[in-house]
Amino acid sequence: MNTAILSALFLSSFLVPTWHGNYSQAQREAANQKKPLVVVFGSGADGWSKIISDRSPDEQVSKLLLNEYVCVYVNTDSPDGKRLAENFDLPGKAGLVISDRTLSTQAFWHQGDMTHDRAVHYLQKYANAGVIVRGTETTTTVRMSYYPSQATSVPTRTISSANC
Repeated sequence: MNTAILSALFLSSFLVPTWHGNYSQAQREAANQKKPLVVVFGSGADGWSKIISDRSPDEQVSKLLLNEYVCVYVNTDSPDGKRLAENFDLPGKAGLVISDRTLSTQAFWHQGDMTHDRAVHYLQKYANAGVIVRGTETTTTVRMSYYPSQATSVPTRTISSANC
């Protein structure tokens, strides 16, 4: 019995995805691996695990993140995390953003937490290399967004009424 418990613990330790804290570094790694980037915004050191509202992330979520994505966790309690969340139009403390494989377009954007089944659905969908991303899918509306080239600055443009 003890062997079975130790084996389960040993195997489960391999299912923990690597969470990058540096967005720019994660972008480079995702480009090198030709994988989409998943950015989880949360509060506190283990906030990534709170993005799923109805239970803790399980083996299915961990396998998807580990095998199919380069993962970034952004702690929105930190000043840098708050700034990056604002760059992604996430004023709250939690959210999920998934890129396409080219890292040029957001495939999915969601503010707040979500159920396990919804998280699995979107993670499976955008892990599929055959999915062609033409815009950003959200749980409410469709929007087109592009990733900032640097985590610290995003160009902005002011539109005056004279330009309309």
